[in-house]
Amino acid sequence: MLKRITLHNFMSHSHTVIDLSPGLTVLTGPNNCGKSAFVSALQNLAENTKGNYMIRHGAKECRVIVETYDGHTIEWKRKKKNASYCIDGIDIHRKTPDQLHEVLKLSKVKVGDSDEFDVHFGEQKSPIFLLGERGSRAAAFFASSSDASVLIEMQKLHRTKVKSAQQEFQRLQAELTQTCAIVDVLAPVPDLETKLEELDNTYEELIKEDQQIQQLGSFIQEWERSSQSVSKLKHTVQTLDLLPEELQQENEKPIELLTQRLQDVNQQVRQTQFNVIALTGLEEPPELHETLLLTRVINEFQIQDQNHNQARTTSLCLKHLDEPPALSDTEPLQNGIEKIECAAERVDVDRAEYMILENCALPPVMDDIQGLVSICRQWEETQNQLDQLQQICHKCNAEHAAVRAELEDWVKKNPSCPTCGAELEPEQFLQAAETGLKGHAHGA
Repeated sequence: MLKRITLHNFMSHSHTVIDLSPGLTVLTGPNNCGKSAFVSALQNLAENTKGNYMIRHGAKECRVIVETYDGHTIEWKRKKKNASYCIDGIDIHRKTPDQLHEVLKLSKVKVGDSDEFDVHFGEQKSPIFLLGERGSRAAAFFASSSDASVLIEMQKLHRTKVKSAQQEFQRLQAELTQTCAIVDVLAPVPDLETKLEELDNTYEELIKEDQQIQQLGSFIQEWERSSQSVSKLKHTVQTLDLLPEELQQENEKPIELLTQRLQDVNQQVRQTQFNVIALTGLEEPPELHETLLLTRVINEFQIQDQNHNQARTTSLCLKHLDEPPALSDTEPLQNGIEKIECAAERVDVDRAEYMILENCALPPVMDDIQGLVSICRQWEETQNQLDQLQQICHKCNAEHAAVRAELEDWVKKNPSCPTCGAELEPEQFLQAAETGLKGHAHGA
């Protein structure tokens, strides 16, 4: 039994490898994609066909390599007009080696002294095996073949499989109808998912607006501080304007200091004027109906400021202390410090989350979501089953179309029955084959 076929520069194949299954292997694809080239490659390998038409355009040689399940490897090489074989690593340059058919097992079946049948290959546009032959030739094959009963049994098995496939197709059609009904029932589920996503987006927008409100509150506080600073600077400028232009001083150092200070004040005044001009175009801030959050932020800021002052005082006190004595084992202390730092970071995060979640509205209470979850799971399982059934249905339709096309082609080439000689009607023959599984009643 063949295991693998490799084509190298053979017809339209530059390098193609096909692994054959132990049972039946079917090659499918559009026209002129290279399916028939595999059959032609096996024929050339078995018969050592003459000519160089099989060499790919632009290549110097072509090769066909076949591996069998019993461990044999046969390679056929065609280079211009010369052909050679390599069987199990042994190069043979004769036309057809004697041991080729013993290993490949694709030889023709001889009947009598001169007549022989090719039972392994069927041409693409030729009738089914023996259907296009004369009655005497078909009778001679069955009379000489010891496997005639096996062929008849194979025909019966094929009819049984066709009938089972039709029954399975009808069952799948019924299941498909039932599945479509279930899918129609589950149609509102995507709308529910869309609404849930819209609610999530709305919640995120509310969080962003809350953050903007907090930033606006901080900006208002900064603006008030800037306004107070501007008022103080104006008062200072008015006071300085009252001073006389010339003063008699014996020491010029204070004048230089005062001049430097005046320049700094003027710089601050210009900066303040710029801030005032920038803030003049702003509208009045909206009235805050809920100041609880701002009050908590201010309290938190005051607490942090007190902690900072205490920490600074502690740092000043500790600056004059001597270095602490060296500890023999600092690992427990280091682990304790790391835990305290992690805990402090976690407290800050929890406090920020608490401040954000405190102003959020309570989520709606869902009475029972278990039913919705069960429906979603059932919908996913049904969708998977539907995909599998559609794949099987497409495969059955393809097989049915292929068999019908072969029957139509055979009826067109054989307008009369080879057995009884009666004229065959294509549509009647196909209808009888699809419904009754009998094809044609002889003598009818």
